[in-house]
Amino acid sequence: MQSKIATGGVTTAQKQDAPREEDNAVKQESSQEEASVRRGKTALSGYAMYTVLFFVTVSTILIYFWKYHKSMVWDCDGVYQHFNSFVYYGKYLREILKNLWENHTLSVPMWDMSIGYGADILTTLNYYAIGDPLALLSVFASPEKAEYMYAFVVVLRLYLAGFSFLLYCRYHKNENVPSVLGALTYCFSGFALFVFSRHPAFVNPMVYFPLILIGIDKIFSGEKPWLFIWMTAVSAISNFYFFYMICVLMFLYAVVRYIKLFGGIRLKELLGWLLKFIGYFAVGIGIAAVTFLPSAMYVLNTGRMEAGNSVPALYPLSYYGRLAGDFFCVDYTSPGSRYYTVLGLVPLLLAAVFVLLVKRKKNTDLKAGFFLLTVFLLFPFFGHVLNGFSYVSNRWIWGYDMLLSYILVRVYPQLFRLDKTEKRVVLLLAVLYGAVVLLIPGHGTAHSRIAVAMLVILCAVIALCGSLKNRRWMTVFFYAMTIGGVGLNAWFLYSPQQTDYIGTFRTAGRPYKMLTTASECYPVKELGDTGDFYRYDSYGIVAHENTAMQTRMYGTDFYFSVSNGNVNRFFDELGVCIRVEQMYDNLDGRTILDRLAAVKYFVVKEGKEAFLPYSYDTKAGGNGKYAVYESGDILPFGYTYAFAVSPEQFAALTPAQKQQALLQGAVAEESSLPEAKLVFNDQEPQITVTAGEGVQVNGNTFTVSHDGAAVTLDFTGVGDSETYLMLEHVVYEGSADNFSLLVTMGSTEKKIPVYTPRHSFYSGKDDFMCNLGYNIEPQTQITLKFSKAGTYTLDDLYVVCQPVENIDGQTEKLRADVLQETEFSDNRITGSISLDSPKMLVLPMAYSDGWSAYVDGAPQKLQGVNLMYTGLELEPGEHSVELVYQTPYLKTGILISLFSICVFFSLQLLDRRIKTV
Repeated sequence: MQSKIATGGVTTAQKQDAPREEDNAVKQESSQEEASVRRGKTALSGYAMYTVLFFVTVSTILIYFWKYHKSMVWDCDGVYQHFNSFVYYGKYLREILKNLWENHTLSVPMWDMSIGYGADILTTLNYYAIGDPLALLSVFASPEKAEYMYAFVVVLRLYLAGFSFLLYCRYHKNENVPSVLGALTYCFSGFALFVFSRHPAFVNPMVYFPLILIGIDKIFSGEKPWLFIWMTAVSAISNFYFFYMICVLMFLYAVVRYIKLFGGIRLKELLGWLLKFIGYFAVGIGIAAVTFLPSAMYVLNTGRMEAGNSVPALYPLSYYGRLAGDFFCVDYTSPGSRYYTVLGLVPLLLAAVFVLLVKRKKNTDLKAGFFLLTVFLLFPFFGHVLNGFSYVSNRWIWGYDMLLSYILVRVYPQLFRLDKTEKRVVLLLAVLYGAVVLLIPGHGTAHSRIAVAMLVILCAVIALCGSLKNRRWMTVFFYAMTIGGVGLNAWFLYSPQQTDYIGTFRTAGRPYKMLTTASECYPVKELGDTGDFYRYDSYGIVAHENTAMQTRMYGTDFYFSVSNGNVNRFFDELGVCIRVEQMYDNLDGRTILDRLAAVKYFVVKEGKEAFLPYSYDTKAGGNGKYAVYESGDILPFGYTYAFAVSPEQFAALTPAQKQQALLQGAVAEESSLPEAKLVFNDQEPQITVTAGEGVQVNGNTFTVSHDGAAVTLDFTGVGDSETYLMLEHVVYEGSADNFSLLVTMGSTEKKIPVYTPRHSFYSGKDDFMCNLGYNIEPQTQITLKFSKAGTYTLDDLYVVCQPVENIDGQTEKLRADVLQETEFSDNRITGSISLDSPKMLVLPMAYSDGWSAYVDGAPQKLQGVNLMYTGLELEPGEHSVELVYQTPYLKTGILISLFSICVFFSLQLLDRRIKTV
């Protein structure tokens, strides 16, 4: 027996046991530290393995760019929008830093006259560069070498997409092997292969979304909300368009996670969670308000948001017929790609889905997400909603890709624990699915056959893997099948022997030249005209939109996703033939519109002088490809009207009369000027319509039986005039969702592209007044050719002859009193003017609420004039005029951002104090 000795209430035995307890505690703590170290090493090895395999996999794509000497700049949007914005942003940042370094002043330009008819820099380029953290790297690349930095950033986005997915997997304590597999299938999904160099910004949500989901899970777990707040802010700052999709998908995720964690919906608790998330979300949005608020408000005012696109109940049958095969085939020509339903996933993901389905009582949250998002792909309504209630587009499909990749991660351990029945079912599903794909007409391609074979082999191996004891070989096999699947998709997508996607990318070293020396505006720049403000216009050439941004000139073209609604209103009212409301190349060669826009030079292809407007009869230069002609009768930046035209009076005019009215009186909502006594001299000759083969004419209805059929319009024209063909309210009934009308008169041929409400680019345009050019001799015949078979109905079809005899005299009146000593600087325009009577000063730049005017130092009201330009009514006398620009809602956004950042740090401080207490 042990004897007790008085030792302060502790027995000798207890004393003897105490060291052992201390040893146990030390051992336990040491064990925890070792486990933590092991987890850290495991995580590190996972990131290292992902990095190695990423570069192995991405090489299966990059080899096509290297082999065929291609840049990573896509032909159309890639050159003139994404790459152009990247180069512009680099110059923009360097100029700000240079000014800060040399002059010790922070000057941030907010308006650029070289973007369209003048545009806000932030709201125009937020969709492409400004706000994207990775785009900041553009500051380190010279314009001539920017192509290489652009390519680096393009690949870096892909890497970060997989890396953020891996972080999500590690947060949920998933194994390394499936996590790396999932990261690879996610960042190399068909959607990513399709857009990563075509529309680089489309990969950004793939980077942000997994991190936002980690933030949501941290909040549910009682951890800090900091990640959720900041990733919400970064997503909102980066791109308002994809941020909307992120918001919808993260809400769905939060609902599914709530039900999973709490086993159902309890209203009292749900309300508390909802308020908590709303609060954190509001702080994140508030931090982003500096860019998000101006951009969101700007895009809400574009015509593209109000186009009224048609949303069918179902997709075309061809869409559903190809969907099964498109699951692992990347074909940018398929019906699904039209709606951005670009899947092209590796077969391993479909095998994982089969395993998910056979495990009835497991992963109910993943099953719910899979069925929900699959339904979203089947009905156009969801593509409409997730695209901001605009046209139908499944650009949210990256969210579906993440779900499927995470299904692979979660079911991977179960691959080795399937019973015999489950294995047979998985294999049977693979065989049946493969049979369906191969039996559908048009699906028996080499791509689909190989993909189906890979799927069946995978499922056969899964059926056998339970008997294989060495998982290492299985891991190698799955990695190889994943990389092989990506390589297969890359081959069929990029290879010239297949769909030749690589052919749509520009030759290495070419993109920056296309924006500068190879553009049609460069011969104008080579003239060295550094005098007063002027614009150039063009026609009859392949347009190079937005190139004026790089050459620092002023043009009449524009192509960005959001545009000034005032410019669109101008084009609509005057029936100017443009493709879509966010893309316009010229002013259709109309003399009056060129005068009002201060167009001094007009560019045509050599030998295409038929496109030249009236008065552009002096050849000023050229480079053998493009010829530059100059007009000696133009308006400066800042001309004046002595008379006004009320909006009501203007609205009652025809498009031909409207453009004449714009030379005689300022169209303004508010004006004290006397009303203009308008004079019109346009004529509408009688026309005779003769139907060609394949066309039946019944009044203003044309029934066209085959593509390319035409009608001839005979008339007696007027000499020394411009001739227009007017088409009012064109309605098409047929199988196509877009068509073109080819209009020919003599040597002048113009194409009017028209989109129906079923097309994603539809913006409500159905009135067109096509200018067929200026001719001294009377014209007598126009041919109208229909590109698509169908029925065309018009409210009216007629010819307008617009004599030019009054134009010079009316121009001279507007030039009587003009703005003198005009100077342009960052966000500021100054000049002086002397008037003998009240007049409306009109500045030929797109109107924006961001401009403020000061006349002789006192504030003065600016307003939109002539539909899209900027006007300022002045009293008689000598005046100094100053215009100052600030991005609308920017100041409010800055204040909200500063306040929200203070709230964020207050939350952190409060959290620390609670911990201390």
